[in-house]
Amino acid sequence: MDWSGDPVSSARLNQDDARLLAAADTVRGALEGSRSDRLLRLFDYLLTKTMAGETPSEQTIASEAFADENFLDTGQDANVRVYVHRLRKALDSAFAEISGPRLYIPVGEYRICLSDEDDGEVTGQPQPESGVTVRGGPRYRRMAAMVAAALVCVIAGWWWLNRSTPPLAQTQVWQAFDQSERPLVVVVGDYYLFAQLDSPGGTPDAGPQLVWDKEVPTREDLTILQMLDPAHAHSIVDYNQQFVSGGSIQALSAVRADINQLPSLRRRSTRLVAASQLTPEMLKASDIIYVGQFNGMPPLLKDPLGQASGFRIESGFEGLTDAASSKRYQSDGMVLTDERIARRDYAYLASVPGPADNRLLVIAGIGDAGLKEAAQLVGNFDQLERLAANPAKLRSGFEALYRVRTIEHVNVGATPVLDRPLKSGEIWDSSGNVAPYRPFDTKADSPAPE
Repeated sequence: MDWSGDPVSSARLNQDDARLLAAADTVRGALEGSRSDRLLRLFDYLLTKTMAGETPSEQTIASEAFADENFLDTGQDANVRVYVHRLRKALDSAFAEISGPRLYIPVGEYRICLSDEDDGEVTGQPQPESGVTVRGGPRYRRMAAMVAAALVCVIAGWWWLNRSTPPLAQTQVWQAFDQSERPLVVVVGDYYLFAQLDSPGGTPDAGPQLVWDKEVPTREDLTILQMLDPAHAHSIVDYNQQFVSGGSIQALSAVRADINQLPSLRRRSTRLVAASQLTPEMLKASDIIYVGQFNGMPPLLKDPLGQASGFRIESGFEGLTDAASSKRYQSDGMVLTDERIARRDYAYLASVPGPADNRLLVIAGIGDAGLKEAAQLVGNFDQLERLAANPAKLRSGFEALYRVRTIEHVNVGATPVLDRPLKSGEIWDSSGNVAPYRPFDTKADSPAPE
């Protein structure tokens, strides 16, 4: 399908369409001057879809706008995001010295909008945000910050509604949070992305690809990787990007419903932060709820939990190993093939004493299926009452593991595997064992999963 040339053939255009096309001439001239056929093709494609009232997905853009390209074999989502990012910058440059209406692409969306500098009017239909986005210029970063602030206000307002005292607030797990006067910080596991640039001799127009590597969880680790492999250091770049899994978002929604039942929220501050933004000050002054997979857990939480837990939580996380029995618990999702359907995952709950008489609640999973089930279990009154039956666990904290039966992405049940007190006596007084950084090591043989 060819998206070059005149994107609109209708003889009649409404006023907004006419203004979009008028501004589009400016952009098209700039793109033709840059000799980037792909950017021009992407611009015409998005303009056509916008005027048709449609907002295409990344997959749709890859299959339609770049139908003759080999995107499907090279990571179509990352390629589309990179080209949209480049197109945003091209729009910024095209209107940098021109007053009046200008075109832009909203962050997280794939449509062309018209903005009047005088009255702030915007032409285009809003759509939900897609997954990972690459930041644009300063103007769009300010807009993204305003949208994020509004979203936080909406979430806080949602949590502050419905302040009756249900049975859930009377369980030992949630009562500690309900009776606290500290701020509440909900931490969601996130993952660091870096950019892989074009290899020498590659297509000049092919942009960088965003990469997640579990051996490179932070910007600092990327710097170390560049130092250890200077021959390839020029080909990897820090874009300071993080992403959150879809399972984490679903689990967060379930946990939000539980938090909404705590009457104390009417007088407490509640914050939602990414794991990469958790600070020691928050850990000291606030009650903490972590929602995410183990491999998205920040060191500030993983280190003390690793000391208190009866499980070994390895670096480059792929499963849990019980220290006493050496049994290994691994999600099917870690080793799937085309012939194998996910049937098993594991959900994990832990209540941990904090460093300053505060409380930490860990709602985690080995994979997304386990995480979503953990979010359901922490709101189950009967399960929480059973976990609180042992008084020793109330003092030292506890951990519980559940086997989750799945059919691909659908959970069909959970079975308790074990629950036990934590060894939390001195977890805030010493550092746990830190594995040496070996980004090029092959993985050592591990015990067979249960």
